[in-house]
Amino acid sequence: MTEQSKSNNHGGARPGAGRKTKYEKTVVMRVPEKYQEVIKALITHLDDTAYLNSHYKNGQGSKPVYLRSLDDNKQNITFKTMPF
Repeated sequence: MTEQSKSNNHGGARPGAGRKTKYEKTVVMRVPEKYQEVIKALITHLDDTAYLNSHYKNGQGSKPVYLRSLDDNKQNITFKTMPF
């Protein structure tokens, strides 16, 4: 039996295959490596506070994230989400 006469339905790209995202549309972005953890922390904070409503009058703050700026200055970053 030759390779051409075999009917093989395994492997290869298939429409709709692959991991689905829990977000709407995503984009690829290049960021400085030292900011990678801060951006992950921001996304986590936004996911954690997605359901804040008017019962949270003071909003909700994130845990502090420590990093160094591009100028190598120490920074302490926190995020705060306030409901409308």
